Amino acid sequence: MTESTSRFIDRLTLETVDRDIFSGTCHSGAPLRAYGGQIAAQALMAAGMTVDDKARRVHSLHGYFLRPGRTKDSIIYLVDRPRDGRSFSTRIVRAVQHGETIFLMTASFAVTDVGPEHQFEIPEVVTPDDVPEMSYPEILALDPDSALSLNYPDQALIDLRIVDHEHHVFLRDGRYERMSWVRITEPLPSDPLAQASALTYLSDLTMVRTALSPHFEMRDELQLASIDHAMWFHAPIDTSQWLLFAQDTPVARGGHGLARGLFYDRQGQLVASVVQESLMRLRRRH
Repeated sequence: MTESTSRFIDRLTLETVDRDIFSGTCHSGAPLRAYGGQIAAQALMAAGMTVDDKARRVHSLHGYFLRPGRTKDSIIYLVDRPRDGRSFSTRIVRAVQHGETIFLMTASFAVTDVGPEHQFEIPEVVTPDDVPEMSYPEILALDPDSALSLNYPDQALIDLRIVDHEHHVFLRDGRYERMSWVRITEPLPSDPLAQASALTYLSDLTMVRTALSPHFEMRDELQLASIDHAMWFHAPIDTSQWLLFAQDTPVARGGHGLARGLFYDRQGQLVASVVQESLMRLRRRH
């Protein structure tokens, strides 16, 4: 474990290079490939650092993974400010490495207004205390890419407990569903931007695996990667407390797989939603 990853908050920290220009580094998600969830989290941090009105919270983000990032070199985040309106601020972020854009994000920040409310109820699921902790060998046996995405043996920073992890996603009532409990194991600042960025980091841990799981027997035949990632933030977040990540995968077709997820806190409040499309195509012969 390097000094730069000894605390989770360090994974979100950026250096200011100039106005609307920031620099960061990322750990591995696959051998020598930067973990996409961390790039997205740092891009969101960069966007938020240019929003002067701190009453505007992260409202949504839409990101596209364009090229694999390298773990050995810094990543430059370039922020554009298309608009600051009376209620919303919009930012565009390009993550650049060696002169190439590796990730592109649009992010929206908004004031909190009063309006009608409704939400899906939290699914009935066992508590995190009833789900066994997963050791590094167990996660590695399930999916080596997921283990590397968590940057093990740096596992003390993230506690991920997959309900019925010994089973791959199977059809239930016409849906392929996966339930997980997740939290960061150290306190983070209460700053809403840091919390939203931390949740963005966590949101990319298992989405590819959820989309793949109904076809897990084909895993060795497939090329896998995150393509795009979108999130909406609905309520205050505390990532140091247990969050239920309820995921499903409605469709896989045309070499792509779609996964959706809802984050609930222990009180049953729906705090964020996420959708990700993954590349899931047969490996091409070159």
